Amino acid sequence: MPASAPPRALNYERLPGAGPTLARARFYLLCVLVALTVASGALLFGVGYWRTQLAGLKNMLPPNVDMRLGRLTLSENSDNGRTMVINAVSALYNQPQDFFILDEVRARIDHGPESYDITADAGRYEQAARVITLTGRVKVVDDEGGLLLSNSLILNLEEGLLRGEEAFCYAAPEAELAGSAFAYRVRGKFLDVKGRAHLFF
Repeated sequence: MPASAPPRALNYERLPGAGPTLARARFYLLCVLVALTVASGALLFGVGYWRTQLAGLKNMLPPNVDMRLGRLTLSENSDNGRTMVINAVSALYNQPQDFFILDEVRARIDHGPESYDITADAGRYEQAARVITLTGRVKVVDDEGGLLLSNSLILNLEEGLLRGEEAFCYAAPEAELAGSAFAYRVRGKFLDVKGRAHLFF
């Protein structure tokens, strides 16, 4: 029988996946994976951080910084069941005093079956007091077909009070009323006209 050949020594550097070149490639690939993992974690932390900060607007900005906002929508619910939604094309938020300066305002107030749609050129909304002061071509349309026109209107959501301190005209299907100032309480639908008034049937 022929003698068996002695086993050959293996050269481990010539095996697939071995050698200094492949070792370096594996090392660089590992470094890239670690870098991507760290970057992904940082991004996720950053997104979570800013979402947390945006949830509390006052905590995000220094107390002396105002914020310009576009296409703002504010929703408020009063303790007496009224709801108000304010839309503005743009707004400036004053953080220290907690009020909004609004441009091109549209608002809707709902109180049970009653509703009012309001538009104005500009407005100022005091968030803590829930009072909005509207100026410039103010128009209020109620659900009964009434139309109120004025250059200024103050609306207090909590009290259910509309107050006009300039000349106004209110037109309803059955009559028309014009005067120099008014106060209208939504509760009980009580209208108090101040100064000279004209009523047309």
